[in-house]
Amino acid sequence: MKRLIYIFLTVCLLSIYTSSQQLNWKHTGGPMGGIVGDMAINSLGEIYAGVYSFWIDYSGLYKSIDNGESWFKIETQFDDFEVYSIYITKEDHIWVGTNFQGRIYRSTDNGVTWENKRNGYNTGECWAFGQSRDGVMFAGDGQYVRLYRSTDYGDNWELSANLRPLVFATETNNIVYAGTHDGLFATTNNGLTWAQNNFLSNIPVSSILIDSANNIYCGTGYYDNGNGVFYSTDGGQNWTQLGLVGKVVLSLALDTQGNLYAGTKQDGLNKTTDLGQTWVQYKQGIYKKDVFRLKLNIEDDIFIGSEGDGGFSSGGGGIFRSIDNGDYFEHIGLPTSNVKNIVFSGDSLIFASTPSGVQIFNKASKKWSNLGLHDVFGVAISQNGILYAATFAEGLFKSTDLGKSWEITNLTADSIMSTYNVLALSDDTVFVATEFNLRKTTNGGNNWFVLPVKTGFFSRGMLLNNSDIWVTGFGVSNYNFYKSTDGVNFDSTYSGLDWSENNCISGLSNGIIFITDRGFGTYRSTNNGISWQQLLSGRGIWTIYSDESGLVLGGARDTLWYSSNLGESWVPLTTPLKKNSNVTEIKKDNDNQLYLGTYAEGLLELDIITSIEDENNLVINYHLSPNYPNPFNPITKIKYTIPKSERVQIKVYDILGSEIKTLFNDYKQAGTYEIDFDASNLPSGVYFYRIISGSYAETKKMILLR
Repeated sequence: MKRLIYIFLTVCLLSIYTSSQQLNWKHTGGPMGGIVGDMAINSLGEIYAGVYSFWIDYSGLYKSIDNGESWFKIETQFDDFEVYSIYITKEDHIWVGTNFQGRIYRSTDNGVTWENKRNGYNTGECWAFGQSRDGVMFAGDGQYVRLYRSTDYGDNWELSANLRPLVFATETNNIVYAGTHDGLFATTNNGLTWAQNNFLSNIPVSSILIDSANNIYCGTGYYDNGNGVFYSTDGGQNWTQLGLVGKVVLSLALDTQGNLYAGTKQDGLNKTTDLGQTWVQYKQGIYKKDVFRLKLNIEDDIFIGSEGDGGFSSGGGGIFRSIDNGDYFEHIGLPTSNVKNIVFSGDSLIFASTPSGVQIFNKASKKWSNLGLHDVFGVAISQNGILYAATFAEGLFKSTDLGKSWEITNLTADSIMSTYNVLALSDDTVFVATEFNLRKTTNGGNNWFVLPVKTGFFSRGMLLNNSDIWVTGFGVSNYNFYKSTDGVNFDSTYSGLDWSENNCISGLSNGIIFITDRGFGTYRSTNNGISWQQLLSGRGIWTIYSDESGLVLGGARDTLWYSSNLGESWVPLTTPLKKNSNVTEIKKDNDNQLYLGTYAEGLLELDIITSIEDENNLVINYHLSPNYPNPFNPITKIKYTIPKSERVQIKVYDILGSEIKTLFNDYKQAGTYEIDFDASNLPSGVYFYRIISGSYAETKKMILLR
């Protein structure tokens, strides 16, 4: 849950030259996840969503203009926002509250430019915004007992009350309500004084909804202490319990038919059509997801923002959408997640283990989908397509239909234990690193053997190389590196490792083995583990990759270590990852395309150009050029590049985000193209042009000057 203490990649493509290597990065648009701090929908139906950090370093504000089908990151002149709250006014001005940083930001031009508006707001965080009918602004945090107000639209703030607000709502008579950790409060004089509601006192009120008749709905609980939904028809004098007794209700929403939806912390989404007499619970597609934020658009599409990535056992976060009144939810964003590992199936499918579940990427359609489960630490697939998933709190699962359905294996069917990694040698022979010991089955998970290697959260690397099994585990006083030639007996080949992640081992057919850890460095054996040589001493390398060409790559926090001679010499290559992110997995598919999983920024494709010949043969990447001329009158040219045949959509918007014209919406072959925009019938001003092609989206600004 958010705030106990407290990305989509900023560019889709970055080319960096270091020595003779050129790195070309491209984001795949997923997997989806992130700790969603808040969501909001403006009058145009555009969706804004923001993420923040907890265990994983998520940050940034994202926007979708196509009902959540695709998302792009909003760039500002400030550091990426760690978003705790988003509020959109009737003028479509956007207010964002953050975790420390600048606390409060405002955009009056649909997110193009931003101002910091924290003057006088002397507290660490901003959890909620509100506004009275006559324009007085309210903001506050649920951590440091500070509620502020502003009478000049955020230019200056003054302390209004020593309260811990979670939510604000205003009724038509200009009574402003504040839900806080300590109950419901109201002000009739724009925050000069606040009165506590006698009934909803000493219980967290985390959500407030006021309908057109000024009836008030309140959801109770936050971290805990929830008691469902309460309802008042007389301004809070009397209350009726509408059900969900004992549940933490984090969010409320009404659809156009007057049906009430309640999002809960642990019990999914609930709906009542009879004012609480009966409730229907919806779980399909949002298994074990907290419904932290709940928004409905004018078509009654339901959008859920989940904080789930905030802890090891809290499941997955991100944005979920239902277009069938809640019967089924699809994971649609955000395009960032913690990738534990990936495996390939055939030529087109990539499976990724993430906190939000097992996710699948179709390389042909460029589409990500969530296959279910949550807090998945490892995924493996056999040669015949049997899929295994190791989860943190619910054990080991198996799928015989590529993730359409899952069954728990007998390893954890009777006694749940955490599983951190899985290695499938065949459909039937599988090894699993658990919180206790290495386990093995030879009959597809029906029976299991305990093996003499102690594994756990801090030591869970596994690899099959030739016919040998390599595993990291705990020794008497150190982390050890074990080898088995028969899958039953394990001998220590090296002692003294530090924290070893899932993908810390790489091996070649000639017996060269690499092992790396997060503390001491990287090691190489050229004789199948008999002796070892330390490489990159003291470098915290999370994952290691090697292939028969002599290429070795080591993924660190802000560096990709490159060797072309099996680790004899190394070159540090800069990555576009954030300072607190890093590479967690490196693999090459059947088409020799490198894929890099990351700690907080999803899955990336990587091309390494080592010569002019390679560069000439490299497939082009997505690119949207600045229009020219700019400023223009009345015609300007827009140039773009796409690397493959797919549908391209180019649209023009005004400064308020209203669509002006569709310039192109059809399929194009890979290549570079140019299109004219004629603004003869438009007034002078700032306009934006946006391209969407596959998972790639980018927006640029242009100026019409007559």
